[in-house]
Amino acid sequence: MPKPFQNPCLTIRFNPTTAAKTLGVNPSNILHTVGYSFYLTASLLARPVPLPVVFWVGQFVGLLGFFILRKRRQLAVANMTMTLGISENAARKLTRQHFTTLGANVLSMLKVPTMSDSTIWQHVTFDVAPEVPQEPNGKGWVAVFGHMSNWELLGRLTKLFPQYRFGAIYRKLSNPSVNRHFNKSRARLGVQLFDRKDEFWSAVSFLESGGVLGVLSDQYAGVSGTWMPFFGRLTSTSTLAAALAHRVDVPIVPINISTIGVARWHVAVGHPLPQESSIEITTATINKNLEDQIRQNPADWLWTHNRWKTPPIGFLFTANRQQTHLPVGIDFSQLIAFRILVRSVNNFEEARLAAPAVCAIKRGRPDAHVTILTPKALVSFWQGIPEVDDILAFEDRESPREVAARIRGLGKFEVGVLLPEDEKAAREMHLAGVAVRLGAPRRKALNHWQNPVGLGDPPKDGAERYRRIANSAGAAIY
Repeated sequence: MPKPFQNPCLTIRFNPTTAAKTLGVNPSNILHTVGYSFYLTASLLARPVPLPVVFWVGQFVGLLGFFILRKRRQLAVANMTMTLGISENAARKLTRQHFTTLGANVLSMLKVPTMSDSTIWQHVTFDVAPEVPQEPNGKGWVAVFGHMSNWELLGRLTKLFPQYRFGAIYRKLSNPSVNRHFNKSRARLGVQLFDRKDEFWSAVSFLESGGVLGVLSDQYAGVSGTWMPFFGRLTSTSTLAAALAHRVDVPIVPINISTIGVARWHVAVGHPLPQESSIEITTATINKNLEDQIRQNPADWLWTHNRWKTPPIGFLFTANRQQTHLPVGIDFSQLIAFRILVRSVNNFEEARLAAPAVCAIKRGRPDAHVTILTPKALVSFWQGIPEVDDILAFEDRESPREVAARIRGLGKFEVGVLLPEDEKAAREMHLAGVAVRLGAPRRKALNHWQNPVGLGDPPKDGAERYRRIANSAGAAIY
């Protein structure tokens, strides 16, 4: 039977995003509208259902998420094995428990705003440390907490401490409709909101007038944060809670919420944390308290959040003078290593020119662990560079897949730095699954690169090329 005639000139490829833009519709607005509709529908469906039933349904939804959301599941397992010191099998079991607990708490958060205080108190127990200020004394206090359990219950603290006015620092949600809904819901509870970006001084005034200000302190803070240990791994940390407390000279009170049964939660308002000599040391104290909370109830914390994110550009600290804080007298060997794989050039003269860049990369952050991936002919050269921690050698005849298998055998690398202008070398890192790969521009399988302003691409070899690559990674080399 002859095939029907197809005119290739009339072939139509439908791209929903392009079509929406052609019609003058913003695709993100459509997604936000759909997301808000799902949110409202779920809230309305949860309203007449008893809270324990909502909790059970949430557990089932969370279990489905464990099987469906592969990348989030893998992220949680990786975070747990890295920070809790448990095996991968144990982390997988804990991740499954975390997903079911998270699903139950998220659905419960939709139900709680529709309930009266008297009904909610039947599901919540409280424990308030005696040192917590019970009466306003001119100034308020800063409440610090993390994404633990049903954290939306914190909005009900206005009823536990009726003598105080309550406020919270918040970050706008990407969906403006959901963001407005949450803000209105919190306002009805008497919680005054302050934008994290624009309202620092308004928050200061609120504390000075005797208010209690809540601050989420467990989020990745990006380029504006201070890099310090959290579970022994350096990560960007917000110093906002400590900065507010130091500015107004008020106590910092940790609050922990834990799931203790089906639709049952416990809220612990803990002992005020000691006021340290600097904002950074106080923030480190807050981090330590959060670590203790998470270790007590690991399934309750948001492990699917990428708390230890690697910046795609500038993952080293020295070039940009990235702010860091390490405890006095810390042994750097106690830090969880930030593993960097550097692909060597292929001849001795270029290796000699590249060595200063490799040394600068090693000095770029205190937890850096540098492994050189090199042809066997250059092993003796790299052995003479003290900044190189490990060497992985390969034969010239090996294919990219074979070299990638060698890389995977050494475990996970946070970043890969490609020194040579070599398509084969780029494929090795790509096939090995190194997530952040940095090298010269316009090379396949490289996903991060930044040319200095006003400069074109670097030469194909030579010291200038390697200097530019190291600088792009955030290393100081001149």
